[in-house]
Amino acid sequence: MWNILRSFSRIFVGATFVFSGFVKAVDPIGGGIKFHDYFQAFHLEWLMFLGLPLGIGLAVLEFTMGILLIFNIFPRKTTTLSFIFLSFFTLLTLVLAIFNPVSDCGCFGDAIKLTNWQTFWKNIVIMVFATFLFLSRESLTSPYPLIRQRIFLLAMILWVAGISLYSLVHLPLLDFRPYAIGTHIPSGMIIPDDAPQPQYKTTFILEKNNVRKEFSEEDYPYDDTTWVFIDSKTQLLSEGYQPPIHDFVLQHPEEGNITDRLMTLENPLFLIISPNINHIKEKTAIQLAELQQAANDQGALFYLVTSSSLEDAEKINRSYKTNFEFLQGDETNLKTIVRSNPGMLLIIKGTIVGKWHYNDLPAASRMQNPLSTALKLQQKKRNNLLIFGYVALIALLAALILKSNNQVKP
Repeated sequence: MWNILRSFSRIFVGATFVFSGFVKAVDPIGGGIKFHDYFQAFHLEWLMFLGLPLGIGLAVLEFTMGILLIFNIFPRKTTTLSFIFLSFFTLLTLVLAIFNPVSDCGCFGDAIKLTNWQTFWKNIVIMVFATFLFLSRESLTSPYPLIRQRIFLLAMILWVAGISLYSLVHLPLLDFRPYAIGTHIPSGMIIPDDAPQPQYKTTFILEKNNVRKEFSEEDYPYDDTTWVFIDSKTQLLSEGYQPPIHDFVLQHPEEGNITDRLMTLENPLFLIISPNINHIKEKTAIQLAELQQAANDQGALFYLVTSSSLEDAEKINRSYKTNFEFLQGDETNLKTIVRSNPGMLLIIKGTIVGKWHYNDLPAASRMQNPLSTALKLQQKKRNNLLIFGYVALIALLAALILKSNNQVKP
């Protein structure tokens, strides 16, 4: 009975860590952004430079702890580490739930969004099983020789770190954000007629005979005119329905908001996304200018979208002798659209059909058929994902094949 409970606890806690670590590993920039949110919330802006390294490190740590628990590798050490890890983050999520400095803890990246209270109670459930494992750690043993456990540990660290680094210098292998390839942007902005509306609570502060009192909308003394209004405060109780895409706005410096017009174009639309335009290097700018010329020759539209000032944007044209046409958008939204600065989107009739990291921009000569180029990119991305999957499968099968009958305590 106890052995069954220990095995279930080990696999349950381990699977949670594996999922949490993997969805962070495929989006290291997103992890870095979430750390930046934490640093700002707790007034630790001087740690901003650690955001990306900590995002990758946390993903590797969570995934590795989870896979070690599942396959019973270094069970005592891993159980102790996971207990300490969960204890810290359970306390942290309690603070987040009470004071709400950030709206989303980011524990499952963009794959699953939880409120801070949902995250806290989720951690409490996992903590029950992690505590049981920690208290019974002396009875845990591994069926693998020590050298094989070390080899397995190293292989898993290299594998998940490899996924994270690949997703950093290219694009995430899996895209959980609302701007994934295949997304029809206008549909993602629709609010259903029966969607829940935001709920607010308004409190009125009134004064009478030098005594101040608070009233709600229900008990407001409408018939007693001797009360004098002093102030009011409004509290958001429920945000209501929020569409997956709610802040996608493309602002033209002269024509204003042209989002709707661009999303209904028959011709292909290329958007270069650059939250901070000063990060664009000369080599990349020249390559984008060549793509712009090739796209325009095929009747496609080509814009550079940034949250930087138009003055900074025009400096790019002057410095690199380019002729980009600029649009402006929200910085947070642009960072969400594509994890690359700059990155390129191909949109046809409002649907995202292609996304490129600046390291993977196609040659200008391939712009004669942009849709074909986008489809080939997706095939390459699927092949890379399969390669990573096969490597992981081989490593896991090797661990099972090499299983020893000797019980070796770590």
